[in-house]
Amino acid sequence: MIEVKNLKKVYGDRAVISGVSVSFEKGKVVALIGPSGGGKSTLLRCINGLEDFQGGEIHVGGEVLHPGGYAKNKRALLALRQRVGMVFQTWNLFAHRTATGNIIEAPVHVKGLSVEAATKRARELLERVGLSHRADAYPHEMSGGEQQRVAIARALAMDPEALLLDEPTSALDPERVGEVLDVMRALANDGLTMLVVTHEMKFAREVSHRTLVLHGGAIIEDGPSHDVIERPTHERTKAFLGHTR
Repeated sequence: MIEVKNLKKVYGDRAVISGVSVSFEKGKVVALIGPSGGGKSTLLRCINGLEDFQGGEIHVGGEVLHPGGYAKNKRALLALRQRVGMVFQTWNLFAHRTATGNIIEAPVHVKGLSVEAATKRARELLERVGLSHRADAYPHEMSGGEQQRVAIARALAMDPEALLLDEPTSALDPERVGEVLDVMRALANDGLTMLVVTHEMKFAREVSHRTLVLHGGAIIEDGPSHDVIERPTHERTKAFLGHTR
């Protein structure tokens, strides 16, 4: 469903992604782990067209992204962003809108749904993420975990074929992490394609089907999650996971 071919991303004279080629199957959950600065978040942002890149191609369904940014990829990006949802480290909700108001924004203005239909769908999604009782709450009235679950519901409101999550629990208090991971587990059980940048190794091991380890802009390890996390083969992966003595 998603195929990255020889992707190269450079900031100044520093290569952040160095010729990465990888594909992701529909219905699978893939964890992206590794030391900070290894290219994990940049890879997600390139796949969703939020970052331009200097070499290679990205195929998502029938859409293809090329180097050249928005100017060259405008049509493909508009189509792609209706098929791929993105959840960030910080939830970025509209402060002046309720949970429901945040969720209906894109379906109404991008997909052309009526406010009535979008609101009905928003209420269903809030129930799905365990927040039906917070439908009329504003962001400042919600905890970080609740806001992140609203952000996930907002992404799901576009009925994406895949969901990209960039460290969705990193900005949360420890006691709030579990409620977001529970939602992600439920989505995985429903068969949603997900690419997740995470430092939650328990989630990666137990929920994701596959784990990629990125370091220095390259994929240094790729395999079934339990194998990669419990029996890594690359020395840098062993050090990152604390398997070295």
